[in-house]
Amino acid sequence: MAVAEVTNVDLVRNEAKELKDAVAVDVTDGAKVDYTNRSDGRILLLLTNSNASSAKKATIVQGNSLQGVEDLEISIPANKTYAIVVESGKFMNVSGDNKGYVITKGESADIKVQAIELP
Repeated sequence: MAVAEVTNVDLVRNEAKELKDAVAVDVTDGAKVDYTNRSDGRILLLLTNSNASSAKKATIVQGNSLQGVEDLEISIPANKTYAIVVESGKFMNVSGDNKGYVITKGESADIKVQAIELP
């Protein structure tokens, strides 16, 4: 399975926008979020666990720059959505096939991700 791509919602002040559908992440390949427009860290990630009975882990994979030293694991309770803004220097890839992207993986396909570019 290839890495799924999340479609970012680009917010503008004082303008409501519809969220794009959440993308299920894969344990092996994950999903990628484009950080090229907002590499200053102004992207809000929404991580949802759609499992009805148990917590699941989402993992934001370390980037391949000098600051990318470890993955970030987040335990999300059943049927909950967590929001996080991550430091692009630690998690964005600066070279290779996923240059400009942050990769998120899930413990299972119950983990879904959405991305919002903040103004």
